[in-house]
Amino acid sequence: MKPGITLVQKKLFGTISFLLVLLLFLTPFVHAQRIIGYFPNYNYSAANASGIQYAKMTHLYYFALNPTQSGYGQSTGSLWYNDSFSWFTTTSFNDVVTKARAANPNIKILIVTGGAPGSDSDLSLRLQYIGSNAGPLNTFCNNIINFMVANNLDGWDLDWEFPDNAAARTAHQNLLAKMRFKVDSLKTASCKYYEITAAVGGGYTDRLTHTCWNPAHTDYITQTAINYLDQLNLMTYDGNIGAAPCSFSSHQHYDLVTKAFTDWRSNYTIPASKINIGVGFYDNAHTAFNSIGNVNTRYNNATYWNGGSGCANMRAKIDYIHAQGGAGTMIWELTQDNLCAGTTPACYSLLDCMYQHTQSTWGTWVSPTVSCTAPVDLVSFVGSSGEQGNELNWSTASEVNNDRFEIEKSIDGSTFTIIGSVNGAGNSNSLLTYHFTDATNNTDKSYYRLHQFDTDGKATYSKTIVIHSVKKELALLASPNPFRDQCTVSITGVKGEATAQLIIYDLIGNVYDNEIRQVGNGSIEIGKNLPTGIYICALKSEDKTTHLRIIKMK
Repeated sequence: MKPGITLVQKKLFGTISFLLVLLLFLTPFVHAQRIIGYFPNYNYSAANASGIQYAKMTHLYYFALNPTQSGYGQSTGSLWYNDSFSWFTTTSFNDVVTKARAANPNIKILIVTGGAPGSDSDLSLRLQYIGSNAGPLNTFCNNIINFMVANNLDGWDLDWEFPDNAAARTAHQNLLAKMRFKVDSLKTASCKYYEITAAVGGGYTDRLTHTCWNPAHTDYITQTAINYLDQLNLMTYDGNIGAAPCSFSSHQHYDLVTKAFTDWRSNYTIPASKINIGVGFYDNAHTAFNSIGNVNTRYNNATYWNGGSGCANMRAKIDYIHAQGGAGTMIWELTQDNLCAGTTPACYSLLDCMYQHTQSTWGTWVSPTVSCTAPVDLVSFVGSSGEQGNELNWSTASEVNNDRFEIEKSIDGSTFTIIGSVNGAGNSNSLLTYHFTDATNNTDKSYYRLHQFDTDGKATYSKTIVIHSVKKELALLASPNPFRDQCTVSITGVKGEATAQLIIYDLIGNVYDNEIRQVGNGSIEIGKNLPTGIYICALKSEDKTTHLRIIKMK
């Protein structure tokens, strides 16, 4: 024993050392216990959005916001939404997000880019093109970041299924590298924790032979790409059945989960705390759990080793990933659950089963945070519509080296432009108020945010607010629709004594001249001269246009 150290001090030192070692051992698992649920836009309905038990998840992943096409296999990096071919609509997204946050204020929401091979046309080629070309890459990443900020989201998930050649592998890595840089900058600027996650195929060692996994599960992902990720979601479902040496009786067999987890960690350097295992809410025939029939019997299926939907199956997999020190589970997909309220046995919900078991074994998930201090303490940011335009008002409780506020505006909530700037106070410890008028406002709905800059160039975004114009919206309503002879169209929102032009054209752009009218507010009869088919009514008034689809039947 060294001079000057008593026996009591030695024991105390040993106890402290043990606690430090224990703390280091526990540190990777502090943010575990994730329950991640995917919600696909294409399965949206008001009933689905209302029936999901959001309070029993830690994360909601909204699927999927993808890049537009600009030629086969190419993209400018713009985001594809709100048409009949895209996988994303803002109305559905807003409804789900609003309901999720109302039910669970602590839920983390990520936007997803991706899809199964071939399911979204040439998506894999588009992603490869973006990741291989600097211009589209920067544009796409900026658009995703802007969408995240505008909707107060918590991160981005890439489900590229799959980068299956050397060029795609490099593009995949480039895409994650660019997003990593932008997300880290956003974390510093906003003092908010954002995540980048990715879904990968169920098995790694089978990616060429496909012995144990569906041939679609093919990955060529670099170690560098994995290092850019906060979380890795293994799609541990859709395994092969009856193919030696993986002669399992289910696409979601328990042993396939253990094999996938082991394979990925054996072939890459991945902390266990970075891995979520996937569970499917469907059976071997890919039939949704809530469509099988006797849900309570299926829920209580004791043969969970054979995989498939069932509470026992979920508990076994949760126990496995917990024992391995993993992060948690991810679900494909939420609308396939028994959408009912409450707990078992009153409600045979797989999500509830997972939640109850996770709570009893792991406890409550703790959200990561960013350790930083915002340069400006923004107390409020509000807006209203008036005769002079849209009025923006905000106040600060304190400011440190505040150079200016740039006011940014968007008409779609995604793409923002700078419309003005207001100087900051520099340094202040008292309540200060600011004002800006958007006198050029000419839209019925506008999104605004503040981009605050320090004197050293650091920047922070405010929340996004929405202002609805006091002007009455231009609108069309047809009844009946569909119709056989003609229908009545009601027109509102034409300003004062002005008139609007009503044009009718078919889906390939042919204009029906005998249906062009100059109209005002009120009702008119249309369609008598149209052949059977689907048409678009366009109502144009000053700088505003609205559209309505009508159908004439035989």
